[in-house]
Amino acid sequence: MTVELTINGNKIRAQPGQTVLEAAAENGITIPTLCYHKDLTPVGSCRLCNVKVDGWGRDVASCTLEVQEGMVVHTETPALAEARRKVLELLLYHYHDAGYAEGDRQETEFSHWVKFYGAQLPAGVESQVRYEVDSDPNPFVWVDLNKCILCTRCVRACAEIQCRFVWGVGERGPEAKIIAGPDTTMLESRCESCGACVAYCPTGALDDKLSVGLGTADKVVTTTCPYCGVGCNFDLHVQDQRIIRVTENPEAPVNGMHLCVKGRYGYDFVHHSDRLTRPMVREYLLQGEAKERGADRGAWVEVDWDTALDITAQNLARICHESGPDAVGVLSSAKCTNEENYLVQKFARQVIGTHNIDHCARLCHSSTVAGLSMCFGSGAMTNTMADILDKAGSMLIIGSNTTEQHPVFGTFIRGAVLERDVKLVVADPRAIDITEFAVLHLQQKPGTDVALINGLMHLILREGWHDQDFIHERTEGFAVLRETLEKYPPGVVSEITGVPAQDLVRAAEILALYKPMAVIFAMGITQHTTGVLNVLSLGNLQMLLGNVGVEGGGVNPLRGQNNVQGACDVGALVNVFPGYQRVTDAHAREKLQQALALQDPEGRAIAPLFGHEPGLTVVEMIHEAKKGHVRGLYIMGENPMMTDPDVNYVRECLKAAEFIVLQEIFPSETSAYADVLLPGATWAEKSGTFTNTERRVQLVRPAVDSPGEARQDWIITASLAQKLLALRGR
Repeated sequence: MTVELTINGNKIRAQPGQTVLEAAAENGITIPTLCYHKDLTPVGSCRLCNVKVDGWGRDVASCTLEVQEGMVVHTETPALAEARRKVLELLLYHYHDAGYAEGDRQETEFSHWVKFYGAQLPAGVESQVRYEVDSDPNPFVWVDLNKCILCTRCVRACAEIQCRFVWGVGERGPEAKIIAGPDTTMLESRCESCGACVAYCPTGALDDKLSVGLGTADKVVTTTCPYCGVGCNFDLHVQDQRIIRVTENPEAPVNGMHLCVKGRYGYDFVHHSDRLTRPMVREYLLQGEAKERGADRGAWVEVDWDTALDITAQNLARICHESGPDAVGVLSSAKCTNEENYLVQKFARQVIGTHNIDHCARLCHSSTVAGLSMCFGSGAMTNTMADILDKAGSMLIIGSNTTEQHPVFGTFIRGAVLERDVKLVVADPRAIDITEFAVLHLQQKPGTDVALINGLMHLILREGWHDQDFIHERTEGFAVLRETLEKYPPGVVSEITGVPAQDLVRAAEILALYKPMAVIFAMGITQHTTGVLNVLSLGNLQMLLGNVGVEGGGVNPLRGQNNVQGACDVGALVNVFPGYQRVTDAHAREKLQQALALQDPEGRAIAPLFGHEPGLTVVEMIHEAKKGHVRGLYIMGENPMMTDPDVNYVRECLKAAEFIVLQEIFPSETSAYADVLLPGATWAEKSGTFTNTERRVQLVRPAVDSPGEARQDWIITASLAQKLLALRGR
């Protein structure tokens, strides 16, 4: 059923409940607005969107006026235009542009309508500076209340988009102004510096402090964020080969208008003076000298690319010839693209001939892959983020400080609690930020997660809240699980975990009755000696409740870095080929050997020499370097010095390694132990894709050129592979 009305002489149909403003916009009719934004609750305060309705005695704000059958609306008449001009002129009395940010953006919404309607102050009248410019010490948000028109879009954006409630309106009448908290600083009011208020401000009263005074961009490039696994899209504004601003892209499939402080403001490292710009090798390598094992590596010397790659290829070829391919270890990176990770694992297997290829997922979410594979045969999220946020009746967050680790998704969860009354249970020893939105916070003792989950399942079984049909039709081993759970009554679990028995009962009831329930977890439970069992227990909980294969349910690990999921998917792991085909599977090995076969000078196929057993993990590679079993390391974008809790031992291992090649964008802790240093490109300088935590594959587009002679990582790896193959006579 639709509503028929007439706008500017055109008969249109609208949905019941739509506003006149929305119906007009859907039909290509523009009505001026300032206080209105489609993402925010309309308040109808600025009156710029007023329209004339036949038979009505007064003009009405179209942003709050619902369509009615037979309604006849006029959006642009001489009287309306004059009224809008007067509204804008009244706003101009209190609007003052000090010129600090003049020209930083193409045109604000306010300045656009001022020009459109020819609004101006009377002759001889000038607006006054009433407030200090850049009045807040927030390091990212520029505040100039002289430009504020009290539209309250910042207030509503902070409350409705970010769910943080930093901004409000203080004072009354002509003294009214926007204030942070109880009229204090933004950070003291618990601002997260996400920049949502900046994004929704129509006048420039709020702006990006890093961008003020830099002017406008030459080009705008849409790309994917390089930080966490949420996978936000945004626009990079580039001027003279420098990023000067990051803005939200409303069409972004994951985040829409949402960004966090990292994504919006964490881009300046791209242009940092410490960037590596030329290949470097140790002096002893240029002089053809041998280095004693464990000796100091000596001084760095800048060289050209051919020299650096030749030295690298010669040393890797020598090690392979003398000790076999498994004497070389290869580390890829969850910060690099899918294409680069695929190429590096291909380099390890096809060119070197080893399964010694690994990356940081080994240390964060390998237990997720193992646990979920045991449950479901797949080690990834079972549901999308949007699916959880739109459909879940309750959520269990365990081992995830979501608003810090995955800020945009954490904001979405806060919104789901506030807007849909989703029942949130948080299990965490600490009172993390998201617990403020939880109906129940379970503070279990560290390391007691399995007992806690088993205790919840015991209660679910005891009360008959389990899904017997799902268990019968779609699971195995239920009798064994039931027998195990009998050992976890509330009293025992309370003693083990420190969680009061009444809270265990309440949590079990919430998670069982508010269906579907979504489990969300991260490294707070996976980086444990019991990590696999933690994940397996969560899988059992969801199967017990029948929350698998349903919208809003599932078991949902949040990946830490931007491309952990993708780096695993493309096979940068010791035990699987791309697509999780196991290296122990003879059929998979034969298929990959045929696919990766090379040709000798006579055109005959030569299959790669990789073996039938998994290679060494990242930890094992480093430890075996100290023993001399791994003599060479090729590292792309990883920092082994920071991947082991015993830094001193890692230092000894790297020092003992015979030959280390490091491909990086900055000198890192590991570079002190490298023999060759190859300058790579940042995400803003390369093409490719990232795969986010829900397995959404998204484009990464180059926005600026790499500094100096730095190259995209895939180009470096391909060039090295060609030189190494030439040396090995293939």
